[in-house]
Amino acid sequence: MAVAGPLSRKRRNAGRAYKIRYTPPVPRRLHVSHLHAGIVKLPAGQAHHARDVLRIEAGQSVELFDDAGQSAIGQLMFDGNGGASVAVQEVVAATESFALTIAAAVPKGERADWMIEKLSELGVSCFIPLSTERSVVLPTGTNKRQRWERLAVESAKQSRRAGVMRVEELTPVTAAMNSGWYLSTEPGAIPIDEMLGTQRTELRLFIGPEGGWTDAERAAFAAAGLTAVALTHTILRIETAAVAAAAVVMCGIGRRQRAMK
Repeated sequence: MAVAGPLSRKRRNAGRAYKIRYTPPVPRRLHVSHLHAGIVKLPAGQAHHARDVLRIEAGQSVELFDDAGQSAIGQLMFDGNGGASVAVQEVVAATESFALTIAAAVPKGERADWMIEKLSELGVSCFIPLSTERSVVLPTGTNKRQRWERLAVESAKQSRRAGVMRVEELTPVTAAMNSGWYLSTEPGAIPIDEMLGTQRTELRLFIGPEGGWTDAERAAFAAAGLTAVALTHTILRIETAAVAAAAVVMCGIGRRQRAMK
């Protein structure tokens, strides 16, 4: 009796339709504003994303995360009205020990969206859009802020960062000043890498408009006790400066935190 070999099996199975289920190496991430143990109802947008975009099946494990950095693994459940919930047994507390706030003038058009996305990916805790004397873009109202908040959530899901970057309202630069550093091209500015050895749990870093800070703004920074830091010897666009400075700070602070453990 002949035994069907690999080729004959292929012929025999030709034309049959097979459903191949893709199981991601790590659970898909879904966002809720606040996480707790028990049954967690997903917002409508996240339920639609899980059901219709990611096509996650009922009973499959997913990871939930919230704005504060908490996370949990749970089983996805659907109801007949298009809604979804996740059964959570244990919530893992946030572990981040350093909070970076980027307060920056707003670049034009899609460059601002790109900046928000990349700052979120880098783990920045908060973004404050600034109104400065030389600002060109002054986004008012809620549409732009809500768009940036959506971008921050989607970026958090993709990058697997802790929590969601908070987006504040447009703020005058003088009202945002407390302590921290401001990016400067002045000769006396301290190279930013030389400042990374200082121990801190939070930092606010100011990025000016492409026209630079005015003399009055620099005087206000000095009066508020902020430190002028230098990133490069070139003049950078707002989004380039913000993302590059955030990367340098997060890398430097993170390396020191790991060395202390």
